[in-house]
Amino acid sequence: MLEEGSEQDLLAGLNDRLIRVLAGLHEAPCAVAEATVQLLPFGSRAGLEAAELAVLERDESGQEFLRLTPAAYVAMAQAAARADGTADAVIEWERRLERAHRANVSRARC
Repeated sequence: MLEEGSEQDLLAGLNDRLIRVLAGLHEAPCAVAEATVQLLPFGSRAGLEAAELAVLERDESGQEFLRLTPAAYVAMAQAAARADGTADAVIEWERRLERAHRANVSRARC
Protein backbone atom coordinates (compact mmCIF):
# COMPACT_ATOMS: atom_id res chain seq x y z
CA MET A 1 0.00 0.00 0.00
CA LEU A 2 1.27 3.46 -0.87
CA GLU A 3 1.73 5.90 1.97
CA GLU A 4 -0.26 9.12 2.04
CA GLY A 5 1.62 11.76 0.09
CA SER A 6 3.94 9.27 -1.59
CA GLU A 7 1.68 9.25 -4.66
CA GLN A 8 2.82 12.78 -5.45
CA ASP A 9 6.34 11.51 -6.07
CA LEU A 10 5.50 8.65 -8.46
CA LEU A 11 6.25 10.70 -11.57
CA ALA A 12 9.27 12.46 -10.09
CA GLY A 13 12.42 11.68 -12.01
CA LEU A 14 10.59 10.39 -15.09
CA ASN A 15 11.09 12.29 -18.32
CA ASP A 16 8.17 13.98 -20.07
CA ARG A 17 8.08 11.43 -22.88
CA LEU A 18 7.74 8.53 -20.46
CA ILE A 19 5.05 10.39 -18.53
CA ARG A 20 3.13 10.83 -21.80
CA VAL A 21 3.45 7.09 -22.46
CA LEU A 22 2.11 6.34 -18.98
CA ALA A 23 -0.77 8.77 -19.55
CA GLY A 24 -1.62 6.96 -22.77
CA LEU A 25 -1.67 3.62 -20.97
CA HIS A 26 -4.14 4.81 -18.34
CA GLU A 27 -7.17 2.49 -18.33
CA ALA A 28 -5.55 0.17 -20.88
CA PRO A 29 -5.86 -3.54 -20.07
CA CYS A 30 -2.96 -4.80 -17.94
CA ALA A 31 -1.72 -7.06 -20.72
CA VAL A 32 -1.58 -4.14 -23.14
CA ALA A 33 0.23 -1.90 -20.64
CA GLU A 34 2.80 -4.59 -19.84
CA ALA A 35 3.33 -5.44 -23.50
CA THR A 36 3.84 -1.77 -24.28
CA VAL A 37 6.54 -1.26 -21.64
CA GLN A 38 8.44 -4.20 -23.10
CA LEU A 39 8.82 -2.15 -26.29
CA LEU A 40 10.18 0.97 -24.59
CA PRO A 41 13.83 1.96 -24.99
CA PHE A 42 16.24 0.71 -22.34
CA GLY A 43 16.45 4.09 -20.59
CA SER A 44 12.68 4.29 -20.16
CA ARG A 45 12.53 0.73 -18.89
CA ALA A 46 15.34 1.50 -16.45
CA GLY A 47 13.47 4.63 -15.33
CA LEU A 48 10.39 2.56 -14.55
CA GLU A 49 12.49 0.12 -12.56
CA ALA A 50 14.30 2.88 -10.68
CA ALA A 51 10.97 4.47 -9.77
CA GLU A 52 9.74 1.02 -8.63
CA LEU A 53 6.94 1.15 -11.16
CA ALA A 54 8.18 -2.06 -12.79
CA VAL A 55 10.22 -5.06 -11.74
CA LEU A 56 12.34 -7.30 -13.91
CA GLU A 57 11.20 -10.92 -13.89
CA ARG A 58 11.93 -14.11 -15.85
CA ASP A 59 9.43 -16.45 -17.41
CA GLU A 60 9.71 -20.26 -17.45
CA SER A 61 12.03 -20.16 -20.45
CA GLY A 62 14.37 -17.65 -18.78
CA GLN A 63 13.21 -14.73 -20.91
CA GLU A 64 13.32 -11.43 -18.99
CA PHE A 65 10.33 -9.09 -18.96
CA LEU A 66 9.04 -6.14 -16.97
CA ARG A 67 6.04 -6.58 -14.73
CA LEU A 68 4.26 -3.41 -13.75
CA THR A 69 3.72 -2.84 -10.04
CA PRO A 70 0.47 -1.55 -8.55
CA ALA A 71 2.18 1.83 -8.17
CA ALA A 72 2.59 1.95 -11.97
CA TYR A 73 -1.18 2.00 -12.40
CA VAL A 74 -1.47 4.85 -9.89
CA ALA A 75 1.30 6.66 -11.82
CA MET A 76 -0.65 6.14 -15.06
CA ALA A 77 -3.71 7.78 -13.51
CA GLN A 78 -1.58 10.67 -12.27
CA ALA A 79 0.05 11.07 -15.66
CA ALA A 80 -3.36 11.07 -17.34
CA ALA A 81 -4.62 13.68 -14.88
CA ARG A 82 -1.55 15.80 -15.60
CA ALA A 83 -2.15 15.42 -19.34
CA ASP A 84 -5.78 16.44 -18.87
CA GLY A 85 -4.57 19.58 -17.12
CA THR A 86 -2.29 20.25 -20.07
CA ALA A 87 -5.24 19.95 -22.42
CA ASP A 88 -7.09 22.60 -20.41
CA ALA A 89 -4.06 24.89 -20.64
CA VAL A 90 -3.87 24.37 -24.41
CA ILE A 91 -7.55 25.27 -24.76
CA GLU A 92 -6.99 28.45 -22.77
CA TRP A 93 -4.02 29.44 -24.95
CA GLU A 94 -6.08 28.76 -28.07
CA ARG A 95 -8.79 31.08 -26.74
CA ARG A 96 -6.21 33.77 -26.06
CA LEU A 97 -4.79 33.37 -29.54
CA GLU A 98 -8.24 33.70 -31.08
CA ARG A 99 -8.94 36.88 -29.05
CA ALA A 100 -5.58 38.34 -30.10
CA HIS A 101 -6.30 37.47 -33.73
CA ARG A 102 -9.70 39.15 -33.59
CA ALA A 103 -8.15 42.23 -32.00
CA ASN A 104 -5.50 42.42 -34.76
CA VAL A 105 -8.12 42.02 -37.48
CA SER A 106 -10.30 44.76 -36.02
CA ARG A 107 -7.28 47.14 -35.74
CA ALA A 108 -6.36 46.49 -39.37
CA ARG A 109 -9.83 47.62 -40.47
CA CYS A 110 -9.56 50.98 -38.70
